[in-house]
Amino acid sequence: MNAVDTAAQAWMTALDMFAASQPGGFHKSGPGGTTELVTTAPMPLLNGIFSTARKADAEEVAAFASSPRLASVAWSVQVRGEEVDTRIVRTAADHGLLQRMTLPFMLRKLSGDDMRGSNPDGLVVRRISAGEGDLYRTTMAAGYEGPAEIFSVFSVPSLIEHPSMRAYLGEVESVPVATSFGVLVDDLVGVFNIAVPPSHRRHGYGRAATAAVLSDAYAAGARTAFLHASPMGAPLYQAMGFDLAEYWTIFAP
Repeated sequence: MNAVDTAAQAWMTALDMFAASQPGGFHKSGPGGTTELVTTAPMPLLNGIFSTARKADAEEVAAFASSPRLASVAWSVQVRGEEVDTRIVRTAADHGLLQRMTLPFMLRKLSGDDMRGSNPDGLVVRRISAGEGDLYRTTMAAGYEGPAEIFSVFSVPSLIEHPSMRAYLGEVESVPVATSFGVLVDDLVGVFNIAVPPSHRRHGYGRAATAAVLSDAYAAGARTAFLHASPMGAPLYQAMGFDLAEYWTIFAP
């Protein structure tokens, strides 16, 4: 596998671990590179049918999409690339997944010279303990500007205490201003949950929270970082040395 294929598989492994950490979570993979994932999160992007193959297996995607487990969650179909087999488009439409979008998948090589630098004045970024899950959840919700209850899946002790996962909180004078999350998969690290509440943006807090993930992951043996970027977040990651590897196509409700 090339570097992008390896990172794509690591991304799926990270989500599999996330699902396994949740009560009621489920994941199953097929020989064609397709995975059925149920995390129980009330977010379509964290449940559904995912393909990490360079060319998704349309028949396997269709078969997995008929799973009764998906009836209880909001879900999506996600495949690599911008050109999608019309059969997969049809499968998504048959299940009411009519919204189509693309997200950049970005990679960065890590080295010991450019990891965590000096933080903005007064900012402390630290790894949290399981007992701080509620604080993490509410800060993350404020950053994404959504109801705190839908982010509860990110604050369960089984996730925060997972040996391959690390949750971070950025604070200024004990006021939470940023979150981040890293998942170690062999010598790669996935970057997730970069969130800064609106009143604290444009101070470098999101960059510092991301750097904390990268620095600690490098110390733990990671040499490549990967992430899916939002349109708002992509410029930040580009400024931090992430390069666009490819686009992924997502079909959601």
